[in-house]
Amino acid sequence: MSPIPIRVTPAEIHVHADRRLTFQVLTAFGASAQHPGGASSKVVERAEDGKRLLVEFHTPATGPFGRPTVYRTLEWVTLHEPEAIDFDGQGGPFSLLRDRFTLKEEAGCTRFRYESTFALKGGIFGWLLGVLYVRRKLGKFMRTHMTEMKETIEERAKRSNVFPQLPCAWELETIQHDAMA
Repeated sequence: MSPIPIRVTPAEIHVHADRRLTFQVLTAFGASAQHPGGASSKVVERAEDGKRLLVEFHTPATGPFGRPTVYRTLEWVTLHEPEAIDFDGQGGPFSLLRDRFTLKEEAGCTRFRYESTFALKGGIFGWLLGVLYVRRKLGKFMRTHMTEMKETIEERAKRSNVFPQLPCAWELETIQHDAMA
């Protein structure tokens, strides 16, 4: 029986940093400083074109019954620089895992969108567990992960000489409007 996909409500956040820098930080696989909360990643294989990477992720989370656990996933990551990053699960706790980060340039800053679709083994019982429990947990994880990544990216932007953190265009408009009032 094939798995029944479950879509998690997408999450979005405004990142006060250049989209190119945001992309660089999000794709710095293997750099432990880029992964808040003790997560880690390692590139296992690179496709010849350099746009697809097989990455092993270790993600600390709260498991069943509130116990801390580390989930291991193996995912093909496809880079669409600097607009998007696709993740296609190849191994781990999900029978299907497809995530997408979309980065939209917005007034000199970045609109970061996180979308996820997953499935669990077990047919209708796996689907029911996914809908009633896992979708909520995964959505919370996505929002927390985005906030942590936003903080990491913005800290990096403050120190960057190549992509320095500048006011977003809408912030400049607000400053000019306030100065005229």
